Amino acid sequence: MTRAYEFAKVRSDGASSAGRLLVLSAAALPDPATESRFGIICTKKVGNAVLRNLLRRRIREILRQHGAPLASGYHVVVILRWRAAEADYAHLDKDFRKTLLRLQTQLNAKRTPAPCTA
Repeated sequence: MTRAYEFAKVRSDGASSAGRLLVLSAAALPDPATESRFGIICTKKVGNAVLRNLLRRRIREILRQHGAPLASGYHVVVILRWRAAEADYAHLDKDFRKTLLRLQTQLNAKRTPAPCTA
């Protein structure tokens, strides 16, 4: 994703789950077969440009390895927190997987209709 309105729509309409090092937000697309689009937010609070680019590369690799549950039907935003600058790859990977599980639970709850009590 590249447009600010796409990021804002995911943050406002989608489900969100916060971890220690990052925040994951995802919004379901109208067509579940559509390929997912990902966006990464890494503010200047995290560190200098070299560090921010390193973290973005790490997140892209983690998404390649563990992003299969979100491969189609979602717009996903990953927001890196300032603590991510101090974490190594293994800790970032672990926090991503943990946060992704919580996010999947929320997304499944939103897609499942509530039972009728009439």
